[in-house]
Amino acid sequence: MIGQASRRPRWRTLARLAAVGAVCVACLSIGLLIGMQSGRRADDLFRFVQSVRHAVDPRATLWTPPDEPRGSFNTFGQLVAYPDKREVPRPAITERTMVAFVFGQSNAANRGGEKFAAASDAVLNYWDGRYFIAEDPLLGASNLQGGPWTAMGNKLIAAKTFDMVILEAAGISATTARDWATGGWLNPMLEQRLADTKAAGLTVTHFLWHQGEDDANAAGVAGYDAAMRTIIALARKYFPQAKFFVAQASACYRSPPDERLRRIQRDLTRLPGVYAGPDTDQIGVADRYDDCHLSGRGLERHADGWVAAVRQAAR
Repeated sequence: MIGQASRRPRWRTLARLAAVGAVCVACLSIGLLIGMQSGRRADDLFRFVQSVRHAVDPRATLWTPPDEPRGSFNTFGQLVAYPDKREVPRPAITERTMVAFVFGQSNAANRGGEKFAAASDAVLNYWDGRYFIAEDPLLGASNLQGGPWTAMGNKLIAAKTFDMVILEAAGISATTARDWATGGWLNPMLEQRLADTKAAGLTVTHFLWHQGEDDANAAGVAGYDAAMRTIIALARKYFPQAKFFVAQASACYRSPPDERLRRIQRDLTRLPGVYAGPDTDQIGVADRYDDCHLSGRGLERHADGWVAAVRQAAR
């Protein structure tokens, strides 16, 4: 009797463990199926996981669904090749050509919710000595989605502000100003890109900087002004006549705009040759597909803001 009594609890324990194991296997299977479907559709869950991945390692390249085109990336996570890019000969560059070096973090780096294409051969994407008809995702920046720059180029051409817009993209997701500044891991890359551009005989006329979401914290605010001054100085070293634009950007994932950071971004425009970019903190979550990255409508508003800033600075 004692032996039988001692065996009963053991069998009950084993039965419970087996039941728990079965539930765990079922949950894992369901989670795997959900993940596979999410990845296939590239829905909000998929994009959220991608955002977390980039927050952990901004140099990680994005996984794409099997039926989507795949790009090739360099060691900085910047897109260097993509299917069906249309290369064109070097264009004739005149005084009415805008050469825009566009950089910063994800909302400046092929992370938007809609892709745009050039309306004509007057909007180009420059990469590594070659010229391509501008189509999202732009070569030279991270990620495989869309951005504001091609749409901005179309709008500037339509407004007859320029006869041609050449975009040199360099943005990388989840980066801070210190990453780009002197001593940061991206600073050598930035200087090499600028040196190569100059050596190729291409003169940057506008630097368009959109970054700040990852610096909306005490440490980021504390070092932002000093970091930005080294970035601006580096741009001036290679292209002293170029206009440098600083956007107001600090809000992401429903965090409120950081007025401390915004004040620094505004104050930077007191420096010679530095101008105010758009205030994208005014683009609310209704125009952000994951509460941070811009939807198609959000990208249109972003592009409109850059058009207004560039046109204002030209007066």
